[in-house]
Amino acid sequence: MLIKNKRNLRIRTGALALSALMALTGCGAAVGGAAALSGEARETAADASDGVQESSAASGSGDVSGGTEQAGETRVIIDQVGNEVELPAQVNRIVIASAWPLASVYCLFDGSVEKLVGVDPAIISAAENSMLVNVAPEIVNVESGFSQNGVINAEELLKLDPDVVLYATGVPEDYEICSQAGIPAVGFSLSIKDYNAVETINSWVELLGEVLGEDLTNEEFIRYGQDMQAMVAERLQGVKEEDKPKAMFIHGYDASTVNVPAADSWGDYWITASGGINVGAQAGSGTPTVGAEQIYEWNPDRIFIDNFNDALPEDIYSNTLANFDWSSISAVQNQQVIKTPLGMYRWYVTCSDSALMLLWMAKQNQPELFADIDMNQTVKDFYQQFYGVTLTDADVEYIFTPKREAAGGI
Repeated sequence: MLIKNKRNLRIRTGALALSALMALTGCGAAVGGAAALSGEARETAADASDGVQESSAASGSGDVSGGTEQAGETRVIIDQVGNEVELPAQVNRIVIASAWPLASVYCLFDGSVEKLVGVDPAIISAAENSMLVNVAPEIVNVESGFSQNGVINAEELLKLDPDVVLYATGVPEDYEICSQAGIPAVGFSLSIKDYNAVETINSWVELLGEVLGEDLTNEEFIRYGQDMQAMVAERLQGVKEEDKPKAMFIHGYDASTVNVPAADSWGDYWITASGGINVGAQAGSGTPTVGAEQIYEWNPDRIFIDNFNDALPEDIYSNTLANFDWSSISAVQNQQVIKTPLGMYRWYVTCSDSALMLLWMAKQNQPELFADIDMNQTVKDFYQQFYGVTLTDADVEYIFTPKREAAGGI
């Protein structure tokens, strides 16, 4: 891999990626449709109170530029669970705990790992097996011993002397531990935008900027994601239900069951937004555990395996996953078992590559409608445009075929 320019997302300029995207749509309608689609994103996540975004936007936005505060002064921001968090005027020591995807976002938008004094081990395992290690190689050396199996050790955390801990709102235990230790903790919600990954990443960048005390907004990056959403939605208009493949994700497994994302999950968002039907939604919400008989009944046409478990398609083809006999399932018979890519982070959840994940999913579920799009070239253009990284064919293949060791915790 050749890194031609390690400038971060805040200062990347030009319109190469946007122009390429518009050329794929064949018209300029995507730009007009993007604003409407973005405006339809609702903020009704179960783990975030109403009005969080309005409060966050109003939380002293005049202070985010920084540079005027005196040493010892503090400021207050509102996180994505609605908590008021008092931070020092200058945040110089940051720990990223359960908000695993945030580490890659932080490295790319801040442009350095200098202020990171601690990250969860799952972040390092993802970085070591992703493109992020080529952009921010120092991240693998950041201290991670404060967390074991996703549980923070308060004593070890205090040794890092952090100014703030960034955590996922779905892991309230992190907040409780930090509060008891007297450490400010800022919650980032995975479901703040109803699992719309493109809009979620934009909200994270806004909140991260408030934490750092600076504006990290990159309008070109935001516009690219919104235009991608509009283009995909436009092409899927008019697709009949009977023409949508039945699909499911596997999020985890044991000897006799698998965890299948149902309604209100990343899996449900990706499948439905890309022209498929999430059969797992019939099992309720969240990520329930199901057995072989249920999957036989669903008989999915596509099976996607996310990046948070070590399963690979060959495990299903060879009937070695969860002691199931997968051979009668349509997805297996038609060789439609697919591992989710891993770029700057695991694509299954929100990350800076989320616009690419949406397009990739659309090509899987509606290949004829997106046959004109060269996914390999699109990824190369995106990485050049926004990360200043020139990918080789081998790099792109690496993104699309994650290894077992890249898996993280469930």
